[in-house]
Amino acid sequence: MQDFRNLKVWQKAHELALLVYKITADFPREETFGLKHSMRKTAVDIAAYIAEASGKPNDREKAACMNTAIAFSTRLEYYVLMAYDLELIPEANFTSMSEKTVEVRKMLTGFIRTLA
Repeated sequence: MQDFRNLKVWQKAHELALLVYKITADFPREETFGLKHSMRKTAVDIAAYIAEASGKPNDREKAACMNTAIAFSTRLEYYVLMAYDLELIPEANFTSMSEKTVEVRKMLTGFIRTLA
C-alpha cells in the first residue's frame, strides 16, 4: 500500500481542492447549498478517490477509483464554467481552476496507463 500523500497527482488534486475552497469563499450566501457546495464537494472527492485508490489491493480496483476521480474532474470543470457564466468568479479564477482541473485529469489518465 502506497501513502497517497506521496502521489504527485494527489498533491495536485489537494491543491485544486484548496483553491476551490478559497475562491468559493466569496460566493453569495444563496449559493451556500448550491454551486458553492457542489464545487467544494466535487473538488474534495477528486482527491479523496485518489487517496482511496492508494489503499486498493490491485491495479484493477486502483484504476476504477482513478476513473471515478476523472469523472469528478470533468464535473468540476463544468461547475467552474457555470460559476464563470453566472459571473460568480472572474476570468482569472476561471482560467486558474480550469487549467488545474485539466492538469489533474491528465495526470490521472497517465497514472491509469501505468497500471495497465
